[in-house]
Amino acid sequence: MGADWNQGHQQPYSGNGLVGPIAAIAAVQTVFVAAKFYTRFMQRVKFDLDDYLILLALVASLACSIIFIVLAEIGVIGYHFDYVSEMPDKVILARKCTLALEILDYPFTITPAKLAVLLFYLRIFTTRKFQILVYIIGSLVLALGVSVLLENFLQCRPFPYIWDRSIPGGTCIHPVDAYRVFAPVNVLTGVLILVIPIPAVWNLHVPKAHKVAVTGVFLLGGLGNVASISKMVINFAESDFARDDPTWFAAKYGVLTILEGSLIIIAACIISIWPLFTQFMPRRFRTTFARSTPRRSQHRSWYSRAHPQKLKVWTTLHVPGRLIY
Repeated sequence: MGADWNQGHQQPYSGNGLVGPIAAIAAVQTVFVAAKFYTRFMQRVKFDLDDYLILLALVASLACSIIFIVLAEIGVIGYHFDYVSEMPDKVILARKCTLALEILDYPFTITPAKLAVLLFYLRIFTTRKFQILVYIIGSLVLALGVSVLLENFLQCRPFPYIWDRSIPGGTCIHPVDAYRVFAPVNVLTGVLILVIPIPAVWNLHVPKAHKVAVTGVFLLGGLGNVASISKMVINFAESDFARDDPTWFAAKYGVLTILEGSLIIIAACIISIWPLFTQFMPRRFRTTFARSTPRRSQHRSWYSRAHPQKLKVWTTLHVPGRLIY
């Protein structure tokens, strides 16, 4: 509909590349979350808090995707703000939807997804120093999430001035300024979450193939950091453009916004669904990896060898014909 609207009004439009990618990202992350729950069910493992946090993050991310798609389809995102401002109803709608996106994005998508990863770390790494570090990072993630949520509700005085700029005496903190404060902390926590488990994995007394596989799974979580850094760089480099022409800027920024949260959700799921992935690997790789992976009957002796690092046996990754943990 956005393209049709453009044809009728002959206005520059940049939203054509928004709907398709966002819809695809939404579908992919839904598949990964479904695979996570399927794997837990097949392993007969009860659901933990991190599972529910991922579910919350998915719902919030899908809500963000729907908002972006609707705004593009009704002809708000993708047009220059000078043009959109000629339609007051659409300006009000855009501002209300922007508020909803800001609330849903970091506080209810990224924060729960990161906390889910950290809770998973607490289950598999039980050394005191490591767990203290996880609690510190988790506190920082949670504090940032609460701060962003409060900023969203306190950014304008009075509150309705967020969308109704006709209210006399109203003042606002611009969202771009707030983002410049929060973004570096978001990137920092993402990097910390990525790197903290790697030394612990490589200090384990387990086969090297096992270390490589587990490290690779953890490093896949770095994809979310790539999106976070890209989003921050673009925002810092084009902050004036974002202020002056937010509806046009949102067309390219929207995909990164959805991608950031989705990749973190996917990263949180990959760790848990690795046993499911191994079912679709080439037979040669599965055979090689299975030789370096203990069977259920070997759990006790394998855990004893690994006990200096106190890594709980969270998966044996593959036994032909079934998923185990």
